[in-house]
Amino acid sequence: MTMRKRCLGFISIILILIIFCTTTVSSKATSGYGGFGGETIDASTFGSDYRITTIHIGSNVSKISSSAFRNLINLRSITVSSNNPSYASYSGCLYDKDFTELLCFPANLSGAYIPESVVSIGKYALYGVPDKLKKSIVDVVESQASENGTDMDFPGAHFVHVDNLVKWRCADGTVIVPNSDLMAMCASVVNDCTTYNMKRSNQLENCFYYTAEILSYERSMDTPSGDWTREYAEKALLTGKANCYGYAAAFAYIASGLGYEARVCTGTVTSSLGGRTAHAWTEVKVGSRWYVFDAEMQDAKGDGYYKQTYDSYPAGPLETEMIYKVSF
Repeated sequence: MTMRKRCLGFISIILILIIFCTTTVSSKATSGYGGFGGETIDASTFGSDYRITTIHIGSNVSKISSSAFRNLINLRSITVSSNNPSYASYSGCLYDKDFTELLCFPANLSGAYIPESVVSIGKYALYGVPDKLKKSIVDVVESQASENGTDMDFPGAHFVHVDNLVKWRCADGTVIVPNSDLMAMCASVVNDCTTYNMKRSNQLENCFYYTAEILSYERSMDTPSGDWTREYAEKALLTGKANCYGYAAAFAYIASGLGYEARVCTGTVTSSLGGRTAHAWTEVKVGSRWYVFDAEMQDAKGDGYYKQTYDSYPAGPLETEMIYKVSF
């Protein structure tokens, strides 16, 4: 009997902890605020209750202040009723209904998938999040913000669509006609396969597949040396023929023209005949990470060579020997 009482007492403690640590916020839990005509969550709703680990937001909550979750140091999950018209949740985090703004990344959540549509972070959304994780989240969202914008939405020198033409916007914001043969040829590619209202990420993708489509492989035993990338890119785009070095250089300059950091890598790849063979490919920095873009292999194999990592590259492993940064 004594043992039974101890067990029941232990279970009761667990149930009490669960009740304290899980909080549901509905229309009955909060009071109206301002002129919103609905329910509000603010800093006074939870105070600094360290026992709260999970919060569920009901369908009637229409206003959540930026400081509502600031002092909930053990919070690890927020969920939202699917019927809530203003807010949504995913992977334990709180977002606006359209998943464009991260409103709260719980302080005790160790990691989460952030939807690609998220392009901004609300005030105090990362309050209490460890610095390393916070930096990763900021990097992801900033990357997505630049990717989801059109060519007029982000700073720096790059191609822009103006009056049904693709022109060059300088770093100071002035817009000029492309002022070199290579820039003009790259602008022509961008003009042929992108539009003014297209997201930058879609422009990059379209240009990659278009480059693989308009170029034809021409075998050459020449091994480039010196400052060769511009010459090879010009020849590829002018004649429509190239070896792997020409494909890589042409797409690198096109990606650079879209405002990305881009470079050409040379080295070796696994040969279909066995062993290894010389090869060149493009690397483009998307967000904080470099990815492999191999237009020549895309042309030869048909698919699978857009925005790969070195681990996912289908014909790997790639072994890099030299890197050539390109820019206009």
